[in-house]
Amino acid sequence: MEDTRRSRLSRVKDAKNARNVLPEDCRTFNLDDSKTLDVECFKAEDLRPELRGCLLDLLEDNMKTQYEESGSEGWSREEKELEMFSRDSRQIILRDGEELIAFSHFRFDMDYDVDVVYCYEIQINNNYHRKGIGRFLVSVLEALVRTFNLTKLVLTVFDSNASALKFYSSLGFKRDITSPTDGEADAKYQILSKLNAELCKNHHEY
Repeated sequence: MEDTRRSRLSRVKDAKNARNVLPEDCRTFNLDDSKTLDVECFKAEDLRPELRGCLLDLLEDNMKTQYEESGSEGWSREEKELEMFSRDSRQIILRDGEELIAFSHFRFDMDYDVDVVYCYEIQINNNYHRKGIGRFLVSVLEALVRTFNLTKLVLTVFDSNASALKFYSSLGFKRDITSPTDGEADAKYQILSKLNAELCKNHHEY
């Protein structure tokens, strides 16, 4: 039976209403042979102010320059704060005690009438690069796509972020049909996506 917009909306609604969304096998991360980190997922409304500040600080440290170089809008901490902690936003967080190691900001959403997990950020503390954390966070987001039978995982990457583009390509992400075309005015980013293969095997339009 053809997948309908109503059924897609229903799946997104179910995901948004779910409280504890992390699958059991995604609730810890082995940082190395001697340390295991707890993985938590918060709705924006449940984040303490000090943790919100830590998330914004990490985002600013990692991305401010890229935002400033990306176009006329530049970097605005206030706008990112509104985006990150809006009603439907969630944060997957890895911490070592009180030290923030990494996080992913995402939402369950409809994107051009398609039900998706939309990843807005994956940010990792510079001291913890090349430890498999980014790959792990993507795997958690993919697990959420499968758990709620959503169509795909979507994210945005600046054209200037060559390492991120290479990383996502290695994980099977493709340029999404909603991505700006090459040469489109003011577009300095790409929209990438990865399909839920089981759900979409008969839906080639995505």
